[in-house]
Amino acid sequence: MNMTLTVLSCAPRVFEIRNFLSEKEIDHIIEIAGGIKLSESTTGDVGSNSNGKNPDTKVERKTKVRTSKNSWVAREKSPILDAVYRRAADLTRIDEALMRTRSEEEIPEFDGKRSIAETLQLVHYDPTQEYTAHHDFGYSHIDDNMQAARFATILFYLNDEHDGLVGGETAFPRYINGKTFHDLKVKPEAGKAILFYDQLPDGNMDDFSQHSAKPVIRGEKWLINLWIWDPAYKA
Repeated sequence: MNMTLTVLSCAPRVFEIRNFLSEKEIDHIIEIAGGIKLSESTTGDVGSNSNGKNPDTKVERKTKVRTSKNSWVAREKSPILDAVYRRAADLTRIDEALMRTRSEEEIPEFDGKRSIAETLQLVHYDPTQEYTAHHDFGYSHIDDNMQAARFATILFYLNDEHDGLVGGETAFPRYINGKTFHDLKVKPEAGKAILFYDQLPDGNMDDFSQHSAKPVIRGEKWLINLWIWDPAYKA
């Protein structure tokens, strides 16, 4: 499979990958979604104490800034979902083994053995629903020497205008370029993936990675999120 990255922005670092998911993979994910109960989306603390890898341990809050519904889909649920993780590892050039639980013998130079990739989040938006501008990263506790945080975000769009969707763009309001002061808007396209980095190359958080999900005007919007954390080496 050839994954072609198109640079949409350098500040923040945003890349577009068309046809990341095949039609059959999309159909499979939507079929799985039909058997999952969706709950009101929440916002929560994604600092290093929760480590973002178990949604049940997060401090979550219902809020008007995020009005979609969502659920969680484990990598182990099907071989197709496992393939999504493997492809994401290829895309980000991260060892696939880091995105799953490992034995003590596997990659011994890494202290932690849990996956640095969170469980896939399945998200659904109805008309008028949105997620206002926010960052995906949180801030670690001052006593945490490793300062773990979300490193990269990948969004996978599952439907588009051919399914009656109007609106629902992913927008980056702090997008910097020499031609316009308008925000960068990414239009949903079935099978397309968007990769953007929550951290700068020096490890600091990228404030420009702030983004939003614009309100759906007509139809419905389906997507899945994959959040990847920075690996923590032994001190």
